[in-house]
Amino acid sequence: TVRKRTIRIGERLNEQIVRETWRTRAQTDDRCQLEMQLPGDRRKEFVISIDTAHLRSAEPNAARNFELIVARCGCGGRGEPGGRYFVSGSTEQHAIRDRALHALEEAGYRGFGDVTVISDGAEILKRLPRAMPKPTTHIIDWFHIAMKIQPMQQIADHIARSQPGCTEALSTIDRDIRAVKWRLWHGRVDYAIRDMERLLVRLKETQQDNGFSTARLHSLGAQLLTYMRSNRSGMINYGKRYRSGLRVATTLAESAVNSLVSKRMVKKQQMRWSRHGAHMLMQVRTAEVNGELRDRVRAPFRQPEPNVPPIFKPKPPLLQVA
Repeated sequence: TVRKRTIRIGERLNEQIVRETWRTRAQTDDRCQLEMQLPGDRRKEFVISIDTAHLRSAEPNAARNFELIVARCGCGGRGEPGGRYFVSGSTEQHAIRDRALHALEEAGYRGFGDVTVISDGAEILKRLPRAMPKPTTHIIDWFHIAMKIQPMQQIADHIARSQPGCTEALSTIDRDIRAVKWRLWHGRVDYAIRDMERLLVRLKETQQDNGFSTARLHSLGAQLLTYMRSNRSGMINYGKRYRSGLRVATTLAESAVNSLVSKRMVKKQQMRWSRHGAHMLMQVRTAEVNGELRDRVRAPFRQPEPNVPPIFKPKPPLLQVA
């Protein structure tokens, strides 16, 4: 009974949001930037931190897992309130765009102002910046870049400590990896790609003499090089943006995934979900976190009174008796 009622409430909430997104779409189509450029104004920028969550599928004829799009929208820089959540079970471009526009409108977006989408570079998330009104900027999350470099630094440090008499090619690996990270932080992506290519060539030449550590380091470096090449357009000067007080990571989206999806559906949970059921449950949880569940559930029952003179309005039986 609880499950069925929760799904019904989720369907009602979803219908309300769909109706509201249609109005939002009509109001924001073909809008462009009309106000003056004010660099450094953190409140002028609207940020969408977006990520994906993987759930076990209960449908026998579908894949083992499916994805939910989880995002948090708001304005302002680091340290300011993150804004509103939204979750979408549909990965289609227009569906993600409509949900994002609806959340931005609730956060104060009226078609004017810069919109920045921060993601980890997944192909499914690159659809959103292309569909949003202009100007919209797509930024690759710095946290994911740093997490790809960190194991390389650890392996390079292990090689330097465990092999005191290593070759000249291996003695400067740690310094070269730190140089790649520094160039990425300051937006010099082309130089970082060039340095990583040279580092992989040196690792390839010394791979047979140093065993597993060098092979593992070469594999991680090749993955990082592919990641940089495929997401070249989304890598910016993170240092400059960070010093301006703006967000450079999808911390808000990561916390949203953890609080909305993972704790209930993934972590230490063995249950499986249908896409429809997961989407409807997420609408209920999102409305609760946004603080609007009570108002949205009661909204359909608040019928406006007809414009009829009081003398002709019917009275309840108990009121007539009184």
